[in-house]
Amino acid sequence: MSGRLYGFLLLTVLLISGCAGSRSVSSGRGSATVDYNSYNEDLSSVRPVYNSVPPTPPAGNRSTVPVPAPAATPRKPDVRKPTAPVEALHINRRLDMVLDTLATENRSVRYAPGYRIQVYVGTQRQQVEDAKLLITQNFPELSPYLSYNQPTYKLKVGDFMRRLDAERYYSAIRRLIISAQLQPDKVDIRRSLLIK
Repeated sequence: MSGRLYGFLLLTVLLISGCAGSRSVSSGRGSATVDYNSYNEDLSSVRPVYNSVPPTPPAGNRSTVPVPAPAATPRKPDVRKPTAPVEALHINRRLDMVLDTLATENRSVRYAPGYRIQVYVGTQRQQVEDAKLLITQNFPELSPYLSYNQPTYKLKVGDFMRRLDAERYYSAIRRLIISAQLQPDKVDIRRSLLIK
């Protein structure tokens, strides 16, 4: 009997705890939304007002007539846009010189590490020419690179800076030429920018 009672109590506790977790939580505001970009506050009433002090004349030209102090008038709200802070122009000039130097150095860099697809490796001149023709017909945007180190011809195509771009072309070339391989190589930066 105690086993049945224990099982019943356990089932009741599980049922109650399962129902308690399914309660929905809602905020007190309901479905109202607040637009925080429309916030606007007028702080002109708390701005300090400074009285202008008239310049004092030189000691030799002092007159004996007292100058009345200007009356404090309430300040009108300023409707003009605030002016930009004065920049330190010498820092901007130095920064421009450094950026120009970096740009000229970057223009002089021609090669960078990247990827090429090796299409053919072999000793037959006619086969390498056929592979080159097949690639240029199907992928005119890829530049072919043919090298000959006696007695081996190697044909590589493409200038890819990122492996992701190289793999996309590699899968398409692999359908045409099964022996194609993706290899890291030094690539021409200007030609890599022409590949889409």
